[in-house]
Amino acid sequence: MHEPLVDIGNRYAHLYLDGKVFDLSYDELFAQFSHRKIFYICVNNSLRDLLSQNSLWIDIEPFIEIKGSYRGMGIDRQVVLLSRGDGIYIDAGSAITIDKIVEDEYQGGIILPGVWSMIKSYAQISPILEIESLDRVDLCKLPKSNTRNTISYGIIAPIVAFVEKINSEGLPIYCCGGDGERVSGYMQSAIYSKELVFEGMNKVVKECGC
Repeated sequence: MHEPLVDIGNRYAHLYLDGKVFDLSYDELFAQFSHRKIFYICVNNSLRDLLSQNSLWIDIEPFIEIKGSYRGMGIDRQVVLLSRGDGIYIDAGSAITIDKIVEDEYQGGIILPGVWSMIKSYAQISPILEIESLDRVDLCKLPKSNTRNTISYGIIAPIVAFVEKINSEGLPIYCCGGDGERVSGYMQSAIYSKELVFEGMNKVVKECGC
């Protein structure tokens, strides 16, 4: 059995163990794994001191390095970029990041509001624009049936257009995050996996010999 890999977010922790992904509250993580060795990354700065007190828990952030990346780049974002080599990486969560890796060097990327954040922003403009979810839309046709359809198109189309713009090489496209599967469905041959972050973490652990 391998040591668990844990991606600690701002609200809860995602744990990878024996080929499965589990979502845990902070309390559940501490209660169930405080006496076990784990490898983790953490974006919640308020937990860092507490996490560092457990000598069995190893923060792999110091071992992560991506050529061309910039200072302040999210650690979870970096780990995803290490998962499968060259490609376009879309992490569609609370924010949407779209990044490009060529010959193991970071080429650049963008950060957009997440799908849910964009949906809420429409409602703040006018109650008429309030929707609860997105429609599946045909990007080859301008929408004209209803408000939800036009908003759905307006959210998805720019994401797909940007990916097409930066992918002249025909690189593989990898998607993850809560809305990653939805986004991947609009791009031919895009690959969705909720385990990309753990694939990247596993590479780091193997290379650093932790």
